[in-house]
Amino acid sequence: MKKLAIIGAAPGQKALCEKAKEMGLYTIGFAWEKNAVCKDLFSRFYPISITEYRKITEICKQEQIDGVVSNASDLTAKTVSYIATALSLPGNPYNLFEKAFNKFFVRERTNALEELSPVKARLINKGQTDFFYPAVIKPCTGCGKKGVHIVRSGQELAEALEYAQKESGTLMFEELISGREISAESLSFGGRHQVIQLTDKEIAGAPHFVETGHRQPATLSEEIKEKINRVVPRILDAVGFTDGAAHTELKIDEKSRRIYLIEVNLRGGGDEISNSLVRLSTGFDYVRAMIEIALGEFRFPSEITDKNTAGILYLCKQTKEKFENFDTTNFDILQKHIPHTQLTESTGNYDRDGYIIYCGKEK
Repeated sequence: MKKLAIIGAAPGQKALCEKAKEMGLYTIGFAWEKNAVCKDLFSRFYPISITEYRKITEICKQEQIDGVVSNASDLTAKTVSYIATALSLPGNPYNLFEKAFNKFFVRERTNALEELSPVKARLINKGQTDFFYPAVIKPCTGCGKKGVHIVRSGQELAEALEYAQKESGTLMFEELISGREISAESLSFGGRHQVIQLTDKEIAGAPHFVETGHRQPATLSEEIKEKINRVVPRILDAVGFTDGAAHTELKIDEKSRRIYLIEVNLRGGGDEISNSLVRLSTGFDYVRAMIEIALGEFRFPSEITDKNTAGILYLCKQTKEKFENFDTTNFDILQKHIPHTQLTESTGNYDRDGYIIYCGKEK
């Protein structure tokens, strides 16, 4: 029986745990015991912080694991990379994550790529005065739209800087790009890349661009889809990504047919994108593929086709009307979670009041 180490025991790892069990694997979990919702899904569980890289690596060596994996978390992806590098297992070089977590580094590495339109960006230094508007201020590190703030004039600058600095001491400043936001869900193995599905992002808009829902497949022209399928592998090559799932966020200007990079997330998409939606919309087992990559057993699919429309809609003040008027005649509600009765104004991808996951044949 092959042994698979899974880093983290939060809800984002549940699909991996269940799939590994279905595959007949012996699973070894690592996470703080508090709030470890996946604890009982592992064959063996070690209550260790996921940042204890060396300690976990030593245990994995003793356990003679065959692979290591995680999903939907930047922190766990970094730990996976450390272990895979140390034990010569399928995975990404650890120094990749030290660099690729920095959005400004990624911007510099990708701005000159063929078929990808460049975005003017710079680091914010103390005493800087040469700002341009409209623009977006964001932390150089972080995820989930934390600290992101639009600035349309110099009068809004101080507020935006204060908001962004709550999340990170190092900030970047880049031009505001108009267009539709989508994400590309891809798989990489041995340095080869394939886009598996494209996701339409429902965005609340300025000033924080909170994501309020996701829908697959993205409704794009075939020309744009083909262009994205060429661009995403170039982006992943540019940052040095070689193995696993990636979630690349893009903006599409359909009038000019330009594609702009927002950011690269070197892990599967959160918000059930990788854990549920890809499988529901295509029939392709994306989570199983992540495990196969970690074990060095993956084969790229010859063809991926769209079978359903699948999505997730989040509940918050910004989506109250859409949530109440959701048409259930054309879609099945597969999962519903509404723990709060008091709606809040969402300012990030972690402060929502519930969600539904839906699927159907309707476009």
